Amino acid sequence: MTLEPSPVSSAASSPVSSPSRRNVLRATTAVSGGACALALAGCVPAASPASKRVSAPQPIPTTGTPVRVGKVSELAVGATAAGTANGVNVVIYRPDAATVLAYSDVCTHAGCAVAPDGADFKCPCHSSVFKGTDGTVVSGPAREALPRFAAAIDGDWITVRV
Repeated sequence: MTLEPSPVSSAASSPVSSPSRRNVLRATTAVSGGACALALAGCVPAASPASKRVSAPQPIPTTGTPVRVGKVSELAVGATAAGTANGVNVVIYRPDAATVLAYSDVCTHAGCAVAPDGADFKCPCHSSVFKGTDGTVVSGPAREALPRFAAAIDGDWITVRV
């Protein structure tokens, strides 16, 4: 009598079955998606109210000698301009016929020079916009107001103290 080995099923010989291709792809996709979601979560800015605070205008320093930066007749009411006082670059806003306001032209975000833009000042580097009326931030990444200088109309001249 001849003994023949009985056929052995693969399920009986291996208690753990190998995963199907579909299950491997599902698991790989889920892990990759989770890793991407975690990585992108670090790109979202914090939603805390403290991160959105914008500083108020600072007190106006009254020291320094008045320096002529331009003629009043060259700056219309409601307009902005740029000038230099004792080697310091300034931007100027004229809200009414009797008043001028002067600010540092250095953007409080990255230090670029802001430029007149209608009744406001705009930074060409990252598009921060500052109000001409008080130097506070209207939009953009800057969070602090432009530093202010004392300014006045002195006869035909705009003077700034730096």
